[in-house]
Amino acid sequence: MSETILLKSVDISIPGYRILRPLGEGGMASVFLATQESLDREIALKVMAPALAANSEFTERFIKEGKITAKLSHPNLVTVYDIGSHGTVYYLAAEYIPGGTLREKINDGLSIAETLDIVCDVARGLHFAHQKGFVHRDVKPGNILFKLDGTAVLADFGIAKAMDSKSGATMAGSSIGTPDYMSPEQARAEQVDGRSDLYSLGAMFYEMLTGEAPYQASDPFTVALMHVTQPIPELPAELAWLQPLIEGLMAKVPDNRFETGEAFIEAVGQTLAASPQASTIQQQRASRTRAGGERLSGSSTTRTVMLDRSGGLPKWLIPVGAAGVLLAGAVGWWATRGGDTTPAPTASTTAPTPSTGTPPTAVVLTRPEDLPPEVQVPSPVDARENDIEYSLTQAEAYKEFGLHKEKGRKLLFPEDDSAVFHYRKALAIEPGNERAMEGLREITEFFLKNANTLCERRLWSACVTTAQEGLKVDPENKALIDLLANAEQQARGG
Repeated sequence: MSETILLKSVDISIPGYRILRPLGEGGMASVFLATQESLDREIALKVMAPALAANSEFTERFIKEGKITAKLSHPNLVTVYDIGSHGTVYYLAAEYIPGGTLREKINDGLSIAETLDIVCDVARGLHFAHQKGFVHRDVKPGNILFKLDGTAVLADFGIAKAMDSKSGATMAGSSIGTPDYMSPEQARAEQVDGRSDLYSLGAMFYEMLTGEAPYQASDPFTVALMHVTQPIPELPAELAWLQPLIEGLMAKVPDNRFETGEAFIEAVGQTLAASPQASTIQQQRASRTRAGGERLSGSSTTRTVMLDRSGGLPKWLIPVGAAGVLLAGAVGWWATRGGDTTPAPTASTTAPTPSTGTPPTAVVLTRPEDLPPEVQVPSPVDARENDIEYSLTQAEAYKEFGLHKEKGRKLLFPEDDSAVFHYRKALAIEPGNERAMEGLREITEFFLKNANTLCERRLWSACVTTAQEGLKVDPENKALIDLLANAEQQARGG
């Protein structure tokens, strides 16, 4: 069975698909919500404009889009199910993404937390595509779609090309892409690689933050020229702490940009670690499932502990005397380099994912009696020792999470449940405890290193804030005191 519709005065009938309604129309194709009858599922059916079907260049590009996208299976990229032609009609059946486009969200206004979630999602999708050898070349708000859980998905690989291709553009002497988000090398019709997509991501990031494209002119040619000749746009003063991210994406020379999407995501974590806005933004970041992540319950009585399928406890839980208490309050995090983690609103600790063997299984525990039979909960022997061990284990888990997983998280905030809080709690019980003193030293060094980096980049206000955070850990650290004094002087005008 097929459905016949009228598109631009041409009857279109595609066997195996029942078209439900139009979703949108562009210069090259129209998109419909349809049912794929063989599997009885809703899909987005992209149909090439009939006037272009006679042009072999456009039909080849259309078919290429489907073949490229079909190779790129990733949560932040649209999935293609089928591609083909029927008579003079060329079509592509893809995953239906019902949550609208980024263009609509920009028009409605985005918070910083939402913006960071979205750009990191897109960066993940780009990183995967680039690893597979493809550059998108048209990253723009209209090509970013949203799943119902809020995950951003990159669509439309219609002008993508293999990164080992020698030509700079599909048609000789022309550049392909959207001028508002076009990299300098793309505007010059030069050969491009994945860093061109990251430049486009930066231009889009700037617009998400400010509501305006980075360069504006009366015609597209002038806009493209401005990407080549004009300096990197500056964010408003209240957003200046995010300027290093914009600069790392929109550097005019590709070698000066972030090398990969993954490198950009790491820089986002480092920026949050060095900013006073971090704790508020982290609390606001969207609670949704992500690639490599797991939605965590917000319940105060249910926590997740990561256990190896073999039944072994994570190493960070083994030495705890009061294990029953800790297990009842611990949260295992699906924190990986390639993904993001949604924080539970209460205390958490980091369970490292095993580097070898079977992936961990999430086991939900609510009471000590819910523990698996192989897990023996030891009885408290010495309350003082148990309290110290508990505090140190909790502190070290938070420290590892904040230094190596999500930079800056759980180091100082919240004040009553952070790495610094638990280290000081251990020192209150046992002054001079070496593990606690070493942990505080590592956290101090983290803030000192970030503050130095910010001062070197002449981001004086951010340097001041970061140095102040470090002094909350070690108020007598001379290097931080000197750095703060210099940064404050520079922030006042030298």
